[in-house]
Amino acid sequence: MFRSAMVLCITLCLTACGNNTPGVALQVQSSADTPILIRNVSVFYPSQLQLIPAQDVLIKDGKIHQIETTDSLTAPIDASIIEAQGQTLLPGLIDMHAHINIPTGPPWEFAFPDPEANLRAYLYAGVTTVFDPGDSSDDAYERRAATADGSLLGPRIYTAGRIVTHPHGHPRTRIQELAPWWIRWYLEPRIGSPVANENQAQAVVNDRAGAGADAIKIVIDQIPLDAASLNTELSSAIVKQATQRGLRAVAHIGTTSDAIAAADAGVAMWIHGVYKERIPDELISKLVAYNIPMIPTSEVFDRYGRTTLGPITPTKLERETVPQSVLTSFYPLPADFDPGPFRSWGELMASTIDVRRDNVARLHQAGMLLFAGSDAQSGVFPGASLHRELNTLVSAGMSPAEVIRSATSDPAQYLTQSMSPKFGVMRVGAQADLLLVDGDPTQDIRQLAEIREVIIGGRRIKRQAVTNPTP
Repeated sequence: MFRSAMVLCITLCLTACGNNTPGVALQVQSSADTPILIRNVSVFYPSQLQLIPAQDVLIKDGKIHQIETTDSLTAPIDASIIEAQGQTLLPGLIDMHAHINIPTGPPWEFAFPDPEANLRAYLYAGVTTVFDPGDSSDDAYERRAATADGSLLGPRIYTAGRIVTHPHGHPRTRIQELAPWWIRWYLEPRIGSPVANENQAQAVVNDRAGAGADAIKIVIDQIPLDAASLNTELSSAIVKQATQRGLRAVAHIGTTSDAIAAADAGVAMWIHGVYKERIPDELISKLVAYNIPMIPTSEVFDRYGRTTLGPITPTKLERETVPQSVLTSFYPLPADFDPGPFRSWGELMASTIDVRRDNVARLHQAGMLLFAGSDAQSGVFPGASLHRELNTLVSAGMSPAEVIRSATSDPAQYLTQSMSPKFGVMRVGAQADLLLVDGDPTQDIRQLAEIREVIIGGRRIKRQAVTNPTP
């Protein structure tokens, strides 16, 4: 009785104390039943890294119906017409490290997450598919179903559910060290599933598989720097059980040795790059030879590294999707905020920004398959931060066209385990999850933020930004 009352009290308090500032607003401007003809547009085919100008694209029944040279198509009588000269049409973006059920304000302002607002922010920024490798909520799979059937407006969701980690490993350490005492007991069992032996590993994987997870995520990294992490034996046991249940395991890593340990355990993807240290030159080829894709997520670590350097300088999409009160709440840090054991980790993030660029550059040059992901969390905002990450990948030496491919067709092939995915591509018969932007983003990646239209499942989405002062 007392525990139930406490849960109710905490829930009400979190709801009241959370950041309730409204986010972006979306509404369906035209349904999938209404054909759409996009005229005189440049079409980018990410799989081929090819941009073809002067195209007409007809969308019907939620799919790409025809792509022909401009003036070759006749618009259906009930079609919605979009004149798109000087614009580029490309597949909707895929964020391969999204978080839906997470607050994005500063850690000292304890707040309750708003998953639906986060989903709207992703879609506002042109993200039409997300892979969430760590959703701590009890309704992750229900949200996935709701976006799939259209009852909830948001991107297509792939989810791993709760992260599998050491009892004293990331992300449980964030709760153990930073959460107020009165809520710690409630959050800790929900933030990540602890595994201390092989029996627990088998039980956790079976639970995820039974619930319908799309993957299993394990943590082989230490946050803070003295935290525990899964050892080789447990990692291998989790991956083996996942494989038996028909699931791929993905691993959060931090160092070169973490990456090698995860690969030797049999994981199918590295979540994060090697972000704590420079990869030795002689080990670049070893990592590439594993033939495992990597999601660098450099921006999230850079963001923590910039925490004490000054206020956030918001991007265009951040100004449109994040209330000004939130943007200005990160700096200066409160005098009484003590990051405790996370201080040294943050200092490491500040000193390794150039290291992360260098690692990505050398891995890309050596032929590693890289996917774009943002890792939304404190100060890393859904949707907008994926665009930051795309800019970071360009600064690491990838061409804008390659970066777009890393956020469209390449991850679509991974998620669907198919060389002919039904989304993330420009192809007749594919799902009409599309992004229309001004200019040519294959020459300037910043043009991806100049969004004219977001179309998901053949539905045009009307986007309304948050109300912020003019910069």
